[in-house]
Amino acid sequence: MIRIRIRISMGMSALVCLGVLASPAHAFRPTDREMGTLPPFCAARFDSSTSPAFRTWRQSMGQDFMHIHHYCAGLNFLNRAYARSPGKDRDGTLAAAVRNFDYVLEHTRTDFSLRPEVLMQRGLAQSLANKPGEAIGNLNQALTMNPRLPRAYLALADMLVKQKNAARALEVITQGLRFNPDVRSLQRRYTELGGALPYPQAEAGPVPVETSAPDAAPTQAAPVAATPANEPPVPAQEAVPVVSEPKIGIPGNPYCRFCPD
Repeated sequence: MIRIRIRISMGMSALVCLGVLASPAHAFRPTDREMGTLPPFCAARFDSSTSPAFRTWRQSMGQDFMHIHHYCAGLNFLNRAYARSPGKDRDGTLAAAVRNFDYVLEHTRTDFSLRPEVLMQRGLAQSLANKPGEAIGNLNQALTMNPRLPRAYLALADMLVKQKNAARALEVITQGLRFNPDVRSLQRRYTELGGALPYPQAEAGPVPVETSAPDAAPTQAAPVAATPANEPPVPAQEAVPVVSEPKIGIPGNPYCRFCPD
């Protein structure tokens, strides 16, 4: 009887390791309720490959659509992490988010249209995981490729506020408003940081949505300089203190993907 119990226990452990009996918080596939908070292409990708939605999105996104479910899973893990208190469980959820974002970055083309957003979401996950060096690197990469990512400016500004550098934080938000002049969350942060009205004028000329290489963009958001920290910096970036999430979005998730500005 003891041997049978041991074998059953070992078998259950193996199934958990394989993800067959993973807890809901660590399940790869989003629940129906979670799917409703994700971009519409997520439901299509998790659907049958013969469904009309799957075929439509694959035609729209191209070959990189086949990997997009990892981006969706990463977003969902990040959403779950926002709803959890600090601890091992949240750390594991954030690690799962980063792994899925990494998969997308490694398996899609460098000119993939969602690459800047993947980098930004990875940066947000790393900031929540208290890995500010990687967070600042990812956010700067994202803004270099696409300066029209308001949440990236907000996260960078909060890093600077955390290290008591409100003046530099205001500069970051000012720069964000020049590329995103009508975003209310940036306008609110600008006012909170003491910015004078009227709001900064928009950048003249078109701004590329994304580029295949950082130096290919004629108009780019300047990287945020950071003060050194104990964490080893990522290449070409210095580490900064951990991000303090801004008060936007919905309760438990200040960076909600589809929240109004």
